[in-house]
Amino acid sequence: MALRPGWFPEYSPAQQIVFDDIVKIIEKHYQQFWYTHIHTPAVEANTVLLSKNGEETGKQIFWLYGLAQWVEDVKEYALHFDLTVPFARYVLDRENELTFPFKRYQIQPVRRWERAQKWRYREFWQCDVDAIWKDDKKSDYVYYDAEVILDLYKAIREIVAYGKFDDEPIFHINNKKIINGFLLSLFTPETAKYVSTLIDKYNKIGEDKFVLSLKDLSIEKKHIDKLLQFLKFDIKHENDLLALKWFVDHEEFSLGIDELITVMKYLDMFNEMMWWVTYKVDFKIVRGLDYYTWTVFECYLKNDKWLWSICWWWRYDNLAGYIDPKKQGYCGVGGSIWISRILGKLFENKDHEDHQKTITEYLFVHFSETIQDVLMLAWVFINEGKNIEIYPTADKLGKQFAYADKKWIPNVIILGEEEKALKKYKIKTMKTGEEKEIWL
Repeated sequence: MALRPGWFPEYSPAQQIVFDDIVKIIEKHYQQFWYTHIHTPAVEANTVLLSKNGEETGKQIFWLYGLAQWVEDVKEYALHFDLTVPFARYVLDRENELTFPFKRYQIQPVRRWERAQKWRYREFWQCDVDAIWKDDKKSDYVYYDAEVILDLYKAIREIVAYGKFDDEPIFHINNKKIINGFLLSLFTPETAKYVSTLIDKYNKIGEDKFVLSLKDLSIEKKHIDKLLQFLKFDIKHENDLLALKWFVDHEEFSLGIDELITVMKYLDMFNEMMWWVTYKVDFKIVRGLDYYTWTVFECYLKNDKWLWSICWWWRYDNLAGYIDPKKQGYCGVGGSIWISRILGKLFENKDHEDHQKTITEYLFVHFSETIQDVLMLAWVFINEGKNIEIYPTADKLGKQFAYADKKWIPNVIILGEEEKALKKYKIKTMKTGEEKEIWL
């Protein structure tokens, strides 16, 4: 009987090594683009967490009310449900010591009290990367929109190779102003907001349920047809986007088109330099939270329609202002890799032998008569940067070999009395059984 709480992931030692490997891949790519590592507390003030979308966010939060009888004022705090809001608070607390634009990455667990399902847990790790600046000239930093996409793409592509997936990541990009402008050209602001929420669910509920939901709103057939036509546009390059300006006469729509073209130009420049990014324009990508502005995207694996998105990204113009209304000038872009979904797929992939993962390169078998020499040799291996393990007692040699086999330790070091007399030791390769003698 499992005693741990349900829908809180816990990995075997071998799986934890895979987890750590993927985190290292992500960190490597974040650092290559000069993003700085930060860490924020698991607990934030309720006023910070509820500063935006308070009612909706409140449904997801793990409150600390239950501890209030022991700790004074603890009811004013809760576990953070994402890393973006704590990051905004971090920036406000340190705005006089940070250099802007400030680029950070953050890899931590978050907790959400929401409906758990396959690959969606109540505790999961977010791998965030953000750039934030204090400037009214928001258009001067559109480059960051493309840079973050490139950074995330490179990380996910390496993860796909690590996991031996017969697949490739594809980034579906959009601009919130395009969606908002299009919907406001057809509907009232209230209806437009509701339809935007439905579009965000389109890929999950399918076209039939999407259309039925629109009919429930008493939306005219001509508007439903135009909406479906818009969502299905196949955009190959920037000229296709420019041509859409005849489709909708709305200032916000036109501005969103221009912004998305700028992002595409940067991505195409990257591609010309062999930093290839596979992407497509997808008007069904909305990202629900209304503090997301400008560019939004989600990343899918081309051949896996069941995994859904494994990475998403957004721009925000005023996130810090929701925490402190006097701080309206902070803008930023950010993205996050959903490592829990990737791990779920990886652990189901039979080609990836995650059960064989071990950090130990060499097992030193134990001989009572030569244990001091064994320890001295092990120390040499450690000084050379090798990962080793020493069997703790002088068991039968077969038992010690069986231990190495069970832990998938690839090599066993043998230094018994016979080897010592010859001033040699043996390295046994467990997979083949081959033994090689090395002079001491």
